[in-house]
Amino acid sequence: MTVYAILDWIDEEGVRTDAGFMITISHRSGVRSCLSASKLSGLVSRELRLLGAHGSYVSDQTDVQTQAIFAGKKPIDDLEGWGREVEARWGTLNITGEKSIKVPSEQGSHQDFYSQFAAAVRGNAAQPVPAAEAIGTLEVLDAARTSALENRVVPVTRTGRP
Repeated sequence: MTVYAILDWIDEEGVRTDAGFMITISHRSGVRSCLSASKLSGLVSRELRLLGAHGSYVSDQTDVQTQAIFAGKKPIDDLEGWGREVEARWGTLNITGEKSIKVPSEQGSHQDFYSQFAAAVRGNAAQPVPAAEAIGTLEVLDAARTSALENRVVPVTRTGRP
């Protein structure tokens, strides 16, 4: 696996801060993943594009739960509607040469995540992410930072891999 990354920086009150990134990961299988984000773009959306040999999936959603919280709403106000993206922003599955299908978004649930995490910390549930996988993720992030600072492709050995 190799990683190539570019970081965007800004100076806030004399402190250099990461403001955006673009990361390309070349996986051992030959699959390539490209990820990017920016705090400076002004966009309030999350675009996801998955491209494959038989079609694609494209989604442009927002963080509906965070938006609701900032608007002063709580999950208890509307348990059925909480964490649901509006239909106009649902993803589309495109099957090459056949059809396109709108895919309803899953209902998000911050409250479920936090209660499951708390149970795992108390030892009452499975860990949300096995430690070896967390270490592997950190190795990829370290490689991305090294790549950006040194402007080179960085191999990842994945010592944290089970």
